[in-house]
Amino acid sequence: MTQTLLSLRNIEKRFGAIKAVAGIDLDIRENEFFALLGASGSGKTTLLRMLAGFETPNAGSILLDGQDISDILPNHRPVNLMFQSYALFPHMTVFQNIAYGLEMEKLPKPEIKQRVDEILEVIQLSPLANRKPDQLSGGQRQRVALARALVKRPRLLLLDEPLGALDKKLRGDMQLELKRIQHEFGITFIIVTHDQEEALVMADRIAILKDGKLLQCGTPHEIYEHPQSRFAADFIGVMNFLPVQRVGDALVAQDGTRISAPLDHDTVDGERAVAAVRPERLRLGQRDGDNTLTGRVSAVAYHGLDLQVHLNTPLSPDPVMVRLTADAAEGQPLTIGEQITVSWTAKDTRVFAV
Repeated sequence: MTQTLLSLRNIEKRFGAIKAVAGIDLDIRENEFFALLGASGSGKTTLLRMLAGFETPNAGSILLDGQDISDILPNHRPVNLMFQSYALFPHMTVFQNIAYGLEMEKLPKPEIKQRVDEILEVIQLSPLANRKPDQLSGGQRQRVALARALVKRPRLLLLDEPLGALDKKLRGDMQLELKRIQHEFGITFIIVTHDQEEALVMADRIAILKDGKLLQCGTPHEIYEHPQSRFAADFIGVMNFLPVQRVGDALVAQDGTRISAPLDHDTVDGERAVAAVRPERLRLGQRDGDNTLTGRVSAVAYHGLDLQVHLNTPLSPDPVMVRLTADAAEGQPLTIGEQITVSWTAKDTRVFAV
């Protein structure tokens, strides 16, 4: 297993009476692409600023390669931070922007040229080395900002919502580009984002934060398929929640329907809970699953690659969402008000206490 590069031990940060980060413990590995994911106010940006050195923890320690860097000034840490705004110098060329940090370190000019030329090759902008930022596209400016951070060869690169200023298509392209560059450089990246898709696509592991606390940490597959809380299940992707009550070893919906699901010690007999299932796990017009429900189509949303169908059912006050592939939708045209049946397996059902 890859060794740990960064360890956070019971990190806390308070602003007056507000605890922005509340006792977080994390280990981040060498050469890992790690995502801090959460809504506004979750503590993710405060945590990133502590890693960069712009904020000092009120408690706990930040260990980089085993050394506590909690009190080390930002410019003395082997850590670089890339901001969302990119902050390129408009009067400098691409080459000069990337070289600036090395010049401030007073490195020999031949070494500066070699390192800048190397990274221009990696970001595939060598032909544009003499252009200025206003002659570049948004994605090209983003790559220049990334190269400027990487050329100093930090042990750790921090990215604060780096793709937020890009349009949807370019953001998707740059997600893969960032992952490629990170893999090629072998530097640990920590990205702060509120975008679930961004985290799922790019990160090797994701930490979900809420109210300054760490809710869950795992691979994208673990986070999506095995959420450990209702909040995590709702925050990552789309989830249907069906109100149920545990009766012995069974789950009973509000209309009396029994729902099959793996049960654990999180719920007890007589307790109210929710059964959760992803829209893509529901199979239209089939009755061969462990669970079935019948409802009427209340809305149909076409997304190109798939179709999202909303069903009104007696199991839930909210519509149940079903996601169909475009091929499946073509074979089963749906109309508003039509009654249909869907089914799903017990193993695709998660149960959370209310």
